[in-house]
Amino acid sequence: EQGDEAIYNKTETKHDRSEPDFGELPLFKTQEIWTGRLENGLTIFGIENNEVPLVQFDITIPGGHLLDPIGKTGVASFLSDLMMEGTATKSPADLEEAIGLLGASINMYSANEDFHITGSCLTKNFEATMALVKEIILEPRWDEKEFERLKLALETRLKGREANPNAIGSMVFNKLIYGDSHRFGIPGSGTLQTTKSISMSDLKSYYNNLSPKDAKFHIAGAITKDQAENAITILKDWDGYRIAIPHYNIPLNSKKGNLYFIDIPDAKQSVIRIGKLALSEKDKDANKLNFANEIIGGGSSGQLFQTLRIDKGYTYGAYSGVSQSNEIAPFVVRTSVRANATLKSLNIIKDMITKYEDNFTDVEVTLTRNKVLKSNTRAFESLGAQLAILRNISKYDKPVTYIVDDQNELVSMTLDDYKTIINKYLNEAEMIYLVVGDKQTQWEDLKKLGKPVIELDIYGNVIENEKK
Repeated sequence: EQGDEAIYNKTETKHDRSEPDFGELPLFKTQEIWTGRLENGLTIFGIENNEVPLVQFDITIPGGHLLDPIGKTGVASFLSDLMMEGTATKSPADLEEAIGLLGASINMYSANEDFHITGSCLTKNFEATMALVKEIILEPRWDEKEFERLKLALETRLKGREANPNAIGSMVFNKLIYGDSHRFGIPGSGTLQTTKSISMSDLKSYYNNLSPKDAKFHIAGAITKDQAENAITILKDWDGYRIAIPHYNIPLNSKKGNLYFIDIPDAKQSVIRIGKLALSEKDKDANKLNFANEIIGGGSSGQLFQTLRIDKGYTYGAYSGVSQSNEIAPFVVRTSVRANATLKSLNIIKDMITKYEDNFTDVEVTLTRNKVLKSNTRAFESLGAQLAILRNISKYDKPVTYIVDDQNELVSMTLDDYKTIINKYLNEAEMIYLVVGDKQTQWEDLKKLGKPVIELDIYGNVIENEKK
Protein backbone atom coordinates (compact mmCIF):
# COMPACT_ATOMS: atom_id res chain seq x y z
CA GLU A 1 0.00 0.00 0.00
CA GLN A 2 0.95 3.65 -0.23
CA GLY A 3 4.02 4.19 1.92
CA ASP A 4 4.12 0.84 3.72
CA GLU A 5 7.20 0.64 5.91
CA ALA A 6 9.77 -2.13 5.92
CA ILE A 7 9.92 -4.26 9.11
CA TYR A 8 13.30 -5.71 10.03
CA ASN A 9 15.43 -6.69 13.03
CA LYS A 10 18.42 -4.52 13.75
CA THR A 11 21.78 -6.28 13.96
CA GLU A 12 22.88 -6.72 17.56
CA THR A 13 26.31 -5.50 18.62
CA LYS A 14 28.57 -6.08 21.62
CA HIS A 15 30.30 -2.72 21.15
CA ASP A 16 29.42 0.37 23.13
CA ARG A 17 28.17 2.85 20.56
CA SER A 18 27.00 5.51 22.99
CA GLU A 19 28.42 8.99 22.48
CA PRO A 20 30.83 10.48 25.05
CA ASP A 21 29.90 13.68 26.83
CA PHE A 22 30.57 16.91 24.96
CA GLY A 23 33.82 18.62 25.84
CA GLU A 24 34.64 22.26 25.32
CA LEU A 25 33.41 23.47 21.92
CA PRO A 26 36.26 23.69 19.38
CA LEU A 27 36.60 27.07 17.67
CA PHE A 28 38.07 27.55 14.20
CA LYS A 29 41.01 29.90 13.80
CA THR A 30 41.36 31.81 10.54
CA GLN A 31 44.31 30.87 8.39
CA GLU A 32 46.62 33.65 7.24
CA ILE A 33 45.45 35.04 3.90
CA TRP A 34 47.59 37.18 1.64
CA THR A 35 46.56 39.34 -1.32
CA GLY A 36 48.21 40.88 -4.35
CA ARG A 37 47.35 42.54 -7.64
CA LEU A 38 48.67 42.73 -11.20
CA GLU A 39 48.64 45.96 -13.18
CA ASN A 40 46.01 44.52 -15.55
CA GLY A 41 43.51 44.40 -12.67
CA LEU A 42 43.81 40.70 -11.75
CA THR A 43 43.51 40.43 -7.95
CA ILE A 44 45.28 37.57 -6.16
CA PHE A 45 44.19 35.82 -2.95
CA GLY A 46 46.37 33.12 -1.39
CA ILE A 47 46.77 30.70 1.51
CA GLU A 48 50.11 29.00 2.17
CA ASN A 49 49.75 25.36 3.21
CA ASN A 50 52.91 23.25 3.29
CA GLU A 51 51.46 19.86 4.25
CA VAL A 52 52.04 18.44 0.76
CA PRO A 53 54.11 19.87 -2.16
CA LEU A 54 51.01 20.76 -4.19
CA VAL A 55 49.11 23.87 -5.22
CA GLN A 56 45.55 24.32 -6.42
CA PHE A 57 44.34 27.46 -8.17
CA ASP A 58 41.15 28.99 -9.51
CA ILE A 59 40.71 32.03 -11.74
CA THR A 60 37.19 33.43 -11.36
CA ILE A 61 35.98 35.80 -14.09
CA PRO A 62 32.60 37.49 -13.44
CA GLY A 63 29.86 36.75 -15.96
CA GLY A 64 29.36 33.10 -16.80
CA HIS A 65 25.77 32.23 -17.66
CA LEU A 66 24.66 35.83 -17.03
CA LEU A 67 26.53 36.99 -20.14
CA ASP A 68 25.14 34.35 -22.51
CA PRO A 69 23.57 36.01 -25.58
CA ILE A 70 19.79 36.29 -25.47
CA GLY A 71 18.29 33.22 -27.13
CA LYS A 72 21.62 31.37 -27.19
CA THR A 73 22.01 30.14 -23.64
CA GLY A 74 24.92 27.72 -23.42
CA VAL A 75 27.56 29.81 -25.21
CA ALA A 76 29.71 30.32 -22.08
CA SER A 77 29.56 26.64 -21.22
CA PHE A 78 30.39 25.67 -24.81
CA LEU A 79 33.34 28.09 -24.87
CA SER A 80 34.78 26.57 -21.70
CA ASP A 81 34.82 23.18 -23.44
CA LEU A 82 36.30 24.43 -26.70
CA MET A 83 39.13 26.41 -25.08
CA MET A 84 40.53 23.19 -23.60
CA GLU A 85 40.76 21.64 -27.09
CA GLY A 86 44.23 22.86 -27.98
CA THR A 87 45.86 26.26 -28.49
CA ALA A 88 47.14 28.18 -31.52
CA THR A 89 50.37 26.13 -31.43
CA LYS A 90 49.15 22.89 -29.81
CA SER A 91 46.65 20.35 -31.03
CA PRO A 92 44.22 18.91 -28.45
CA ALA A 93 46.53 15.91 -28.08
CA ASP A 94 49.61 18.13 -27.73
CA LEU A 95 47.95 20.23 -25.02
CA GLU A 96 46.80 17.17 -23.13
CA GLU A 97 50.32 15.73 -23.29
CA ALA A 98 51.93 18.98 -22.12
CA ILE A 99 49.62 19.12 -19.10
CA GLY A 100 50.17 15.43 -18.36
CA LEU A 101 53.97 15.68 -18.50
CA LEU A 102 53.77 18.24 -15.69
CA GLY A 103 51.57 15.96 -13.60
CA ALA A 104 49.09 18.83 -13.63
CA SER A 105 45.42 19.34 -14.37
CA ILE A 106 43.81 22.38 -15.99
CA ASN A 107 40.07 22.73 -16.51
CA MET A 108 37.48 25.32 -17.44
CA TYR A 109 33.80 25.63 -16.68
CA SER A 110 31.05 28.22 -16.69
CA ALA A 111 28.74 28.71 -13.69
CA ASN A 112 25.67 30.90 -13.27
CA GLU A 113 27.61 34.03 -12.31
CA ASP A 114 31.24 33.24 -13.16
CA PHE A 115 33.61 31.70 -15.67
CA HIS A 116 36.33 29.54 -14.07
CA ILE A 117 39.80 28.34 -15.00
CA THR A 118 41.01 25.84 -12.42
CA GLY A 119 43.97 23.57 -11.94
CA SER A 120 46.44 21.80 -9.69
CA CYS A 121 50.07 20.77 -9.94
CA LEU A 122 53.26 20.07 -8.00
CA THR A 123 54.67 23.25 -6.52
CA LYS A 124 57.89 22.85 -8.51
CA ASN A 125 55.84 22.81 -11.74
CA PHE A 126 53.65 25.82 -10.98
CA GLU A 127 55.54 28.23 -13.26
CA ALA A 128 55.38 25.80 -16.18
CA THR A 129 51.69 25.18 -15.51
CA MET A 130 51.00 28.92 -15.50
CA ALA A 131 52.74 29.19 -18.87
CA LEU A 132 50.19 26.71 -20.25
CA VAL A 133 47.33 28.61 -18.59
CA LYS A 134 48.51 31.79 -20.29
CA GLU A 135 48.66 30.01 -23.64
CA ILE A 136 45.14 28.59 -23.19
CA ILE A 137 43.69 32.00 -22.26
CA LEU A 138 45.51 34.17 -24.82
CA GLU A 139 45.95 31.79 -27.77
CA PRO A 140 42.73 29.82 -28.34
CA ARG A 141 42.80 27.42 -31.27
CA TRP A 142 39.25 27.97 -32.62
CA ASP A 143 39.33 24.53 -34.22
CA GLU A 144 36.27 24.06 -36.48
CA LYS A 145 36.47 20.25 -36.35
CA GLU A 146 36.55 20.28 -32.54
CA PHE A 147 33.67 22.78 -32.54
CA GLU A 148 31.51 20.42 -34.59
CA ARG A 149 32.48 17.41 -32.48
CA LEU A 150 31.69 19.22 -29.24
CA LYS A 151 28.39 20.48 -30.61
CA LEU A 152 27.31 16.94 -31.48
CA ALA A 153 28.40 15.77 -28.02
CA LEU A 154 26.44 18.62 -26.42
CA GLU A 155 23.31 17.69 -28.38
CA THR A 156 23.66 14.11 -27.19
CA ARG A 157 24.02 15.22 -23.55
CA LEU A 158 21.01 17.52 -23.76
CA LYS A 159 18.88 14.76 -25.28
CA GLY A 160 20.01 12.46 -22.49
CA ARG A 161 19.03 15.06 -19.91
CA GLU A 162 15.48 14.98 -21.22
CA ALA A 163 15.27 11.34 -20.14
CA ASN A 164 16.67 11.95 -16.64
CA PRO A 165 13.95 12.66 -14.04
CA ASN A 166 16.39 14.36 -11.63
CA ALA A 167 17.71 16.62 -14.37
CA ILE A 168 14.15 17.40 -15.49
CA GLY A 169 13.18 18.20 -11.90
CA SER A 170 16.08 20.61 -11.37
CA MET A 171 15.59 22.32 -14.73
CA VAL A 172 11.82 22.81 -14.40
CA PHE A 173 12.01 23.82 -10.74
CA ASN A 174 14.42 26.65 -11.63
CA LYS A 175 12.05 27.74 -14.38
CA LEU A 176 9.13 27.80 -11.92
CA ILE A 177 11.17 29.73 -9.36
CA TYR A 178 12.83 32.30 -11.64
CA GLY A 179 10.30 32.49 -14.48
CA ASP A 180 10.82 32.81 -18.22
CA SER A 181 12.45 36.25 -18.22
CA HIS A 182 15.24 35.56 -15.71
CA ARG A 183 18.47 34.00 -17.01
CA PHE A 184 18.54 31.42 -14.20
CA GLY A 185 15.23 29.99 -15.44
CA ILE A 186 17.24 28.29 -18.22
CA PRO A 187 20.10 25.83 -17.56
CA GLY A 188 23.59 27.28 -18.06
CA SER A 189 24.44 24.42 -20.42
CA GLY A 190 21.54 25.52 -22.61
CA THR A 191 18.73 23.53 -24.18
CA LEU A 192 18.36 21.82 -27.54
CA GLN A 193 16.56 24.92 -28.76
CA THR A 194 19.02 27.55 -27.47
CA THR A 195 22.18 25.72 -28.56
CA LYS A 196 21.20 24.61 -32.07
CA SER A 197 22.12 27.97 -33.67
CA ILE A 198 25.31 28.62 -31.67
CA SER A 199 28.18 29.36 -34.07
CA MET A 200 31.92 29.81 -33.74
CA SER A 201 31.41 33.56 -34.05
CA ASP A 202 29.20 33.46 -30.92
CA LEU A 203 32.04 31.85 -28.98
CA LYS A 204 34.58 34.37 -30.29
CA SER A 205 32.27 37.20 -29.29
CA TYR A 206 31.82 35.81 -25.76
CA TYR A 207 35.61 35.34 -25.50
CA ASN A 208 35.90 39.15 -25.24
CA ASN A 209 34.15 38.90 -21.85
CA LEU A 210 37.14 37.02 -20.41
CA SER A 211 38.76 40.13 -18.98
CA PRO A 212 41.19 40.34 -16.03
CA LYS A 213 39.80 43.71 -14.87
CA ASP A 214 37.49 42.24 -12.20
CA ALA A 215 38.89 38.70 -12.25
CA LYS A 216 40.26 37.01 -9.12
CA PHE A 217 43.13 34.53 -8.90
CA HIS A 218 42.85 32.17 -5.92
CA ILE A 219 45.70 29.89 -4.91
CA ALA A 220 46.27 27.52 -1.98
CA GLY A 221 49.18 25.20 -1.33
CA ALA A 222 52.87 24.85 -0.62
CA ILE A 223 53.93 28.14 -2.14
CA THR A 224 54.88 31.51 -0.68
CA LYS A 225 53.35 34.81 -1.70
CA ASP A 226 56.52 35.85 -3.56
CA GLN A 227 56.77 32.55 -5.42
CA ALA A 228 53.10 32.67 -6.42
CA GLU A 229 53.16 36.30 -7.55
CA ASN A 230 56.33 35.75 -9.60
CA ALA A 231 54.70 32.87 -11.45
CA ILE A 232 51.32 34.59 -11.89
CA THR A 233 53.02 37.68 -13.33
CA ILE A 234 53.23 35.76 -16.60
CA LEU A 235 49.55 36.76 -17.04
CA LYS A 236 50.46 40.47 -17.17
CA ASP A 237 49.90 40.47 -20.94
CA TRP A 238 46.29 39.37 -20.48
CA ASP A 239 44.20 42.48 -21.05
CA GLY A 240 40.61 43.51 -21.58
CA TYR A 241 37.86 45.95 -20.63
CA ARG A 242 35.70 45.99 -17.51
CA ILE A 243 32.55 44.05 -18.38
CA ALA A 244 29.12 45.20 -17.21
CA ILE A 245 27.14 42.33 -15.66
CA PRO A 246 23.40 42.49 -16.46
CA HIS A 247 20.81 42.55 -13.71
CA TYR A 248 17.55 40.57 -13.90
CA ASN A 249 14.44 41.35 -11.90
CA ILE A 250 13.15 38.68 -9.54
CA PRO A 251 9.60 37.58 -10.47
CA LEU A 252 6.64 37.77 -8.14
CA ASN A 253 5.86 34.51 -6.35
CA SER A 254 2.67 33.90 -8.35
CA LYS A 255 3.05 30.12 -8.25
CA LYS A 256 3.19 29.73 -4.47
CA GLY A 257 1.00 27.02 -3.01
CA ASN A 258 0.77 25.07 -6.26
CA LEU A 259 1.88 21.49 -6.85
CA TYR A 260 3.31 20.92 -10.33
CA PHE A 261 3.57 17.42 -11.78
CA ILE A 262 5.59 16.00 -14.68
CA ASP A 263 4.70 12.55 -15.97
CA ILE A 264 7.47 9.97 -16.42
CA PRO A 265 5.49 6.81 -17.31
CA ASP A 266 6.28 3.75 -15.20
CA ALA A 267 8.77 5.65 -13.00
CA LYS A 268 9.60 3.64 -9.88
CA GLN A 269 10.68 6.75 -8.00
CA SER A 270 9.28 10.25 -7.67
CA VAL A 271 11.63 13.24 -7.77
CA ILE A 272 10.52 15.92 -5.33
CA ARG A 273 11.55 19.60 -5.24
CA ILE A 274 9.92 22.01 -2.77
CA GLY A 275 10.99 25.59 -2.14
CA LYS A 276 10.85 29.33 -2.68
CA LEU A 277 13.21 32.20 -3.41
CA ALA A 278 14.97 33.16 -0.19
CA LEU A 279 18.01 35.45 -0.22
CA SER A 280 21.43 36.35 -1.61
CA GLU A 281 24.68 35.27 0.02
CA LYS A 282 25.32 38.97 0.66
CA ASP A 283 22.11 39.32 2.70
CA LYS A 284 22.64 39.92 6.41
CA ASP A 285 20.43 36.91 7.18
CA ALA A 286 22.35 34.45 4.95
CA ASN A 287 24.34 32.87 7.78
CA LYS A 288 21.34 32.72 10.07
CA LEU A 289 19.25 30.90 7.46
CA ASN A 290 22.04 28.38 6.89
CA PHE A 291 22.22 27.76 10.63
CA ALA A 292 18.43 27.48 10.89
CA ASN A 293 18.44 24.86 8.13
CA GLU A 294 20.92 22.54 9.89
CA ILE A 295 18.34 20.71 12.00
CA ILE A 296 15.79 20.13 9.25
CA GLY A 297 17.95 19.46 6.22
CA GLY A 298 21.66 19.78 6.96
CA GLY A 299 23.12 16.46 5.85
CA SER A 300 22.45 12.94 7.08
CA SER A 301 21.70 14.10 10.63
CA GLY A 302 18.88 16.39 9.45
CA GLN A 303 15.26 15.58 10.20
CA LEU A 304 14.43 15.07 6.52
CA PHE A 305 17.11 12.40 6.11
CA GLN A 306 16.48 10.76 9.47
CA THR A 307 12.72 10.52 8.88
CA LEU A 308 12.45 9.72 5.18
CA ARG A 309 15.44 7.41 4.93
CA ILE A 310 16.33 6.02 8.36
CA ASP A 311 12.85 5.78 9.90
CA LYS A 312 10.70 5.13 6.81
CA GLY A 313 13.03 3.74 4.18
CA TYR A 314 11.37 5.82 1.46
CA THR A 315 14.55 7.26 -0.06
CA TYR A 316 18.33 7.15 -0.23
CA GLY A 317 18.59 10.75 0.96
CA ALA A 318 16.67 13.95 1.66
CA TYR A 319 18.20 17.38 2.17
CA SER A 320 17.45 21.10 2.13
CA GLY A 321 19.38 24.33 1.91
CA VAL A 322 20.16 27.56 0.09
CA SER A 323 22.91 27.77 -2.52
CA GLN A 324 25.43 30.61 -2.51
CA SER A 325 24.75 33.31 -5.08
CA ASN A 326 24.97 37.07 -5.58
CA GLU A 327 21.48 36.73 -7.00
CA ILE A 328 18.61 35.81 -4.69
CA ALA A 329 18.76 32.01 -4.40
CA PRO A 330 15.97 29.59 -3.47
CA PHE A 331 15.57 27.51 -0.34
CA VAL A 332 15.02 23.99 -1.69
CA VAL A 333 14.01 20.62 -0.22
CA ARG A 334 15.18 17.85 -2.56
CA THR A 335 14.74 14.10 -2.52
CA SER A 336 13.72 11.10 -4.65
CA VAL A 337 11.36 8.63 -3.01
CA ARG A 338 9.75 5.27 -3.77
CA ALA A 339 6.82 5.85 -6.11
CA ASN A 340 4.38 4.22 -3.70
CA ALA A 341 5.56 6.54 -0.91
CA THR A 342 5.15 9.81 -2.82
CA LEU A 343 2.07 11.15 -1.01
CA LYS A 344 3.33 9.93 2.38
CA SER A 345 6.64 11.71 1.80
CA LEU A 346 4.99 14.94 0.70
CA ASN A 347 2.77 14.95 3.78
CA ILE A 348 5.78 14.37 6.04
CA ILE A 349 7.78 17.19 4.42
CA LYS A 350 4.82 19.58 4.45
CA ASP A 351 4.10 18.84 8.11
CA MET A 352 7.78 19.11 9.05
CA ILE A 353 8.19 22.55 7.43
CA THR A 354 4.86 23.83 8.76
CA LYS A 355 5.68 22.89 12.35
CA TYR A 356 9.42 23.63 12.20
CA GLU A 357 9.20 27.00 13.94
CA ASP A 358 6.96 25.73 16.75
CA ASN A 359 9.07 22.59 17.26
CA PHE A 360 12.37 24.49 17.35
CA THR A 361 13.47 24.70 20.99
CA ASP A 362 16.58 25.47 23.02
CA VAL A 363 17.59 21.84 22.44
CA GLU A 364 17.81 22.52 18.68
CA VAL A 365 19.76 25.72 19.35
CA THR A 366 22.39 23.73 21.23
CA LEU A 367 22.43 20.93 18.66
CA THR A 368 22.96 23.41 15.83
CA ARG A 369 25.82 25.09 17.65
CA ASN A 370 27.55 21.79 18.41
CA LYS A 371 27.05 20.44 14.90
CA VAL A 372 28.37 23.48 13.03
CA LEU A 373 31.29 24.21 15.33
CA LYS A 374 32.47 20.61 15.33
CA SER A 375 32.16 20.28 11.57
CA ASN A 376 34.22 23.46 11.13
CA THR A 377 37.23 21.79 12.77
CA ARG A 378 37.66 19.54 9.72
CA ALA A 379 35.80 21.48 7.03
CA PHE A 380 38.69 23.63 5.84
CA GLU A 381 41.62 21.22 5.76
CA SER A 382 41.83 20.39 2.03
CA LEU A 383 43.29 22.74 -0.56
CA GLY A 384 39.92 22.74 -2.33
CA ALA A 385 38.17 23.91 0.84
CA GLN A 386 40.77 26.66 1.28
CA LEU A 387 40.17 27.81 -2.28
CA ALA A 388 36.48 28.02 -1.41
CA ILE A 389 37.36 30.32 1.50
CA LEU A 390 39.23 32.61 -0.88
CA ARG A 391 36.38 32.59 -3.41
CA ASN A 392 33.87 33.54 -0.71
CA ILE A 393 36.06 36.44 0.37
CA SER A 394 36.59 37.76 -3.16
CA LYS A 395 33.09 37.22 -4.57
CA TYR A 396 30.92 38.23 -1.64
CA ASP A 397 33.19 40.94 -0.17
CA LYS A 398 33.60 39.00 3.06
CA PRO A 399 36.34 39.94 5.54
CA VAL A 400 39.31 37.57 5.85
CA THR A 401 37.99 36.71 9.31
CA TYR A 402 34.53 35.80 8.04
CA ILE A 403 34.57 32.18 9.27
CA VAL A 404 35.38 33.32 12.80
CA ASP A 405 32.77 36.08 12.46
CA ASP A 406 30.17 33.52 11.33
CA GLN A 407 31.16 31.31 14.22
CA ASN A 408 30.63 34.16 16.69
CA GLU A 409 27.27 34.94 15.09
CA LEU A 410 26.24 31.30 15.55
CA VAL A 411 27.26 31.24 19.21
CA SER A 412 25.29 34.43 19.91
CA MET A 413 22.07 33.30 18.17
CA THR A 414 19.10 32.89 20.51
CA LEU A 415 15.97 30.80 20.17
CA ASP A 416 14.04 33.90 19.14
CA ASP A 417 16.59 34.58 16.38
CA TYR A 418 16.02 31.11 14.94
CA LYS A 419 12.25 31.41 15.11
CA THR A 420 12.36 34.81 13.39
CA ILE A 421 14.45 33.44 10.52
CA ILE A 422 12.30 30.32 10.12
CA ASN A 423 9.12 32.40 10.08
CA LYS A 424 10.59 34.81 7.52
CA TYR A 425 12.08 32.38 5.00
CA LEU A 426 10.55 28.94 5.56
CA ASN A 427 6.85 29.68 5.22
CA GLU A 428 5.38 26.48 3.77
CA ALA A 429 2.38 28.29 2.28
CA GLU A 430 4.72 30.32 0.03
CA MET A 431 6.52 27.28 -1.38
CA ILE A 432 6.23 25.71 -4.80
CA TYR A 433 5.95 21.91 -5.01
CA LEU A 434 7.23 19.90 -7.97
CA VAL A 435 6.90 16.14 -8.42
CA VAL A 436 8.36 14.17 -11.35
CA GLY A 437 6.95 10.65 -11.46
CA ASP A 438 4.39 8.20 -12.83
CA LYS A 439 1.06 9.90 -13.49
CA GLN A 440 -0.98 6.71 -13.66
CA THR A 441 -0.21 5.75 -10.06
CA GLN A 442 0.33 9.19 -8.49
CA TRP A 443 -2.03 11.74 -10.03
CA GLU A 444 -5.15 11.05 -7.97
CA ASP A 445 -3.17 10.61 -4.74
CA LEU A 446 -1.43 13.97 -5.17
CA LYS A 447 -4.79 15.75 -5.15
CA LYS A 448 -5.18 14.58 -1.54
CA LEU A 449 -2.38 16.91 -0.46
CA GLY A 450 -4.84 19.78 -0.64
CA LYS A 451 -3.00 21.90 -3.22
CA PRO A 452 -3.88 22.81 -6.81
CA VAL A 453 -2.23 20.18 -9.03
CA ILE A 454 -0.98 21.39 -12.43
CA GLU A 455 0.58 19.10 -15.02
CA LEU A 456 3.63 20.25 -16.98
CA ASP A 457 5.62 18.75 -19.82
CA ILE A 458 9.34 18.03 -19.35
CA TYR A 459 10.15 21.62 -20.43
CA GLY A 460 7.96 23.19 -17.76
CA ASN A 461 5.08 24.17 -20.04
CA VAL A 462 1.51 23.74 -18.74
CA ILE A 463 -0.41 20.92 -20.40
CA GLU A 464 -3.63 22.71 -21.25
CA ASN A 465 -6.05 19.80 -20.88
CA GLU A 466 -5.04 19.48 -17.19
CA LYS A 467 -5.05 23.21 -16.53
CA LYS A 468 -8.79 23.37 -15.84
